[in-house]
Amino acid sequence: MPAPENGSTMIEGRVVHKVSNALKITFSAGPGDPLAVGVRGAGNGLGAKAAILFGFKNSGTGKHRITYADGSVVWVESRSSEPTVLSRGDGTAIGTIQRADTSTAVGSTAGTLFHFVPDAEEAETPELYRLVVLDRMGEETGRLDVVRASTGHIPILGTRLRLRHPLDRVERDVLLGACVDITLGLRPYVAAMR
Repeated sequence: MPAPENGSTMIEGRVVHKVSNALKITFSAGPGDPLAVGVRGAGNGLGAKAAILFGFKNSGTGKHRITYADGSVVWVESRSSEPTVLSRGDGTAIGTIQRADTSTAVGSTAGTLFHFVPDAEEAETPELYRLVVLDRMGEETGRLDVVRASTGHIPILGTRLRLRHPLDRVERDVLLGACVDITLGLRPYVAAMR
C-alpha cells in the first residue's frame, strides 16, 4: 500500500469468504494488525444466517457488523429502497446514507457529512469504480475506489479510501460503513454502479 501524504488518511478494505460462507472485509490503515473487520449479515436472524451458511445469500441487504481492533462495534443496516442506517454497538445512532444517482451521508446530529459522486475525470472500468468524496460544503475531501472482479463469486474485491485529512470517529465510522454497504451489501452509490 503506498504511503499516504502527510496529514492524510488511506484505508484499504479486502473482501474474502469466511469459513461460515459469509463475506467479510478487512480494513487496514498500514502494515500490522487490521483497523477493523466487517462481516456480512452478522446481525441477521437465524433464517438469514442459515441462508448465508448454505450459500443461498452471500451478499445484499442485511445487518452487517464492523468490529474495530479496540472491540467497538458499528452496525450497518443495508436496505433495498431505503437509506442505510448506521449505529454503534449500544444502539446509539450514527447516521444514514441515502442512495440515488449520487449518495449522501447524513449524521444523526451534524447534518450532511459526505456526498459520494462519480469521478468525472476518470472513466469507469470493468475493474474499478472511482467515487469522489465531497464534504458538506461540496469540496473534494478524498476518493473512494471500489475494486471489482470481472468474474467469480465475489463481485467486489475491496475498497480503497484516500482522504486529505485524518478522520474523526464519526467520519471513520460513516466511511467504513459506506465501504461495507457497497462491498457486502452490494448497494450502488452512484448511477453507474446499478
